Amino acid sequence: MKNQTAKIFEKYSLNTYTRVGPVFVKGKGSFLWDEDGKKYLDLFPGWGVSILGHCHLRIIKAISDQAKKLIHLPNNLIFKEQADLAKEIAKSSFPSKVFFANSGAEGVEGAIKLSRLYGEGSRFEIITMKNSFHGRTFAAMSATGQQKYNAPFKPIVPVFRHVSLNDYDALKGKINKKTVAVLLELIQGEGGINVARKAYINRVRNLCFKKKILFIVDEVQTGMGRTGKLFAYQNYNITPDIMILSKGLGAGVPISAVVVNRAIADIIKPGMHASTFGGSPFVTKVSLEVFKTIKEEKLLKNTIKMGVYLTRKLYELKSKFSFIKEIRGMGLMVGIELKVKSAPIFQKALARGLIVNSTHLNVLRIMPALNVNKSEIDSGLKILEEIFKEVGKK
Repeated sequence: MKNQTAKIFEKYSLNTYTRVGPVFVKGKGSFLWDEDGKKYLDLFPGWGVSILGHCHLRIIKAISDQAKKLIHLPNNLIFKEQADLAKEIAKSSFPSKVFFANSGAEGVEGAIKLSRLYGEGSRFEIITMKNSFHGRTFAAMSATGQQKYNAPFKPIVPVFRHVSLNDYDALKGKINKKTVAVLLELIQGEGGINVARKAYINRVRNLCFKKKILFIVDEVQTGMGRTGKLFAYQNYNITPDIMILSKGLGAGVPISAVVVNRAIADIIKPGMHASTFGGSPFVTKVSLEVFKTIKEEKLLKNTIKMGVYLTRKLYELKSKFSFIKEIRGMGLMVGIELKVKSAPIFQKALARGLIVNSTHLNVLRIMPALNVNKSEIDSGLKILEEIFKEVGKK
């Protein structure tokens, strides 16, 4: 069956992914099963999307109930589900208005368009970070500070200036009369789990305020509880002008949101931006259930507790293996930087029933569901330790 499915992919799907592993047929919580019945522990569910694990009962019920009522409506009509979700996001973050789309990249595109309106034609340059990742659409890809993503598609959109994360002087030096915004991830996910320092973020936020430059946070990965706060910016005691959400916002259904501070929200007018499928009754109802589940199951508390536990156990591994260079992250968004390539370790783990992620050549990324428990973490790290022992012998 695996070979047959792989051949179908090869024949009919564009070759945009390096597909690995068996044919998966079922998921529940932090586990997946393949067609042969083998069980896998998934500590990177859905590329960070499935924050409640696979097939959470409350999400299944929300999907089923809403599918029986109303799935799609055009956004020029009024419906309760989208209005309620916009209100929930604004109440949970900062005074804002919300635009809904389908993916993180679309959210980034919306934020870029808003910055253009804010710049009124005279300011249009945006400062972003080296090693950042903002998506695959053209402006989002151009904003991404990694040549491996945008080099094949040059010339890219030319209005982005890249500087190193946590280098305040470099950022300040890039500001000129054309600068309209700073766009950054508070934790660079695909870039290797690089965490922005609190002092740095506070200085940048204050600088943006003084210069009337928009401060935009890409919370596609860090949002919805991943860091122990509902939104990562809340760890920094600042408020952004624009926040971009996706991934965990739908816990499996495709949705993104551009959250715009009320002070600037009215610069965009009807007809200036749209998304046919953005914020349908179906996805917004599911997202509302995600908010309720995080709150009622006390998942922020669990994220903090399990994040501390995971990090402590990883430091114990670091003390045993000299090729582990650094452990870094926040909450349940953790990276293991190695002195060896991480992809072979990812492959070995997958073969033994553990799913993690290899990124940035030598970083293993662990981002489990927010309801992960100690037993699951222990099981995953036991497999990793076995693999590390083999690597150490070589």
